Amino acid sequence: MLATLAFLLAQAAQPAPDADPHVYTDPAMTFTAPDNAVLVNHQYVPLAQLSADLQPVAAWVINPGKEDARTITLSMEAYGGPPDQWEGQFESQTHSGGSGDGVLIHGKTPMTLLNGMPAYFVEVAYGAGFDARKEYAIVWADGQRGIVLAETSRIGDASPEEARRVLKQVTAVQYPLYQP
Repeated sequence: MLATLAFLLAQAAQPAPDADPHVYTDPAMTFTAPDNAVLVNHQYVPLAQLSADLQPVAAWVINPGKEDARTITLSMEAYGGPPDQWEGQFESQTHSGGSGDGVLIHGKTPMTLLNGMPAYFVEVAYGAGFDARKEYAIVWADGQRGIVLAETSRIGDASPEEARRVLKQVTAVQYPLYQP
């Protein structure tokens, strides 16, 4: 996961000059990052270019350069399975991609996004010692993609309540099958 952050920072892309750097939007979702978040990556990945592995499409940093910096990452993968099974697939992928860092998933709670789309709020802890991290993620599927919106920080620098506040400005619908 640290490699993902390094990739995002190295590939920092900026939205169009008139676009709000706090907003990510596509045909099936919109997320607005908090005002104090700084955009470090933003790219639109067409559905046909998504793979079966999560790939980051947008990232913001809160408190960049500070000891208590937190990262917000929006990741997607191609997923056409039942939406209610996406969280289990996310959990399986998280465990299998853990590279020995002691991944612990707990606190899986059903929820809804602002517009009523069903989702899960999941807590993931990984790493050890000074490198231990906590990720709070909202995960859902839209019929064509599995989506993860997550806040990651050092263990102790954020709480589930804080993460819910930071990640709450998200709406989603079923991905449209036809786009003009």
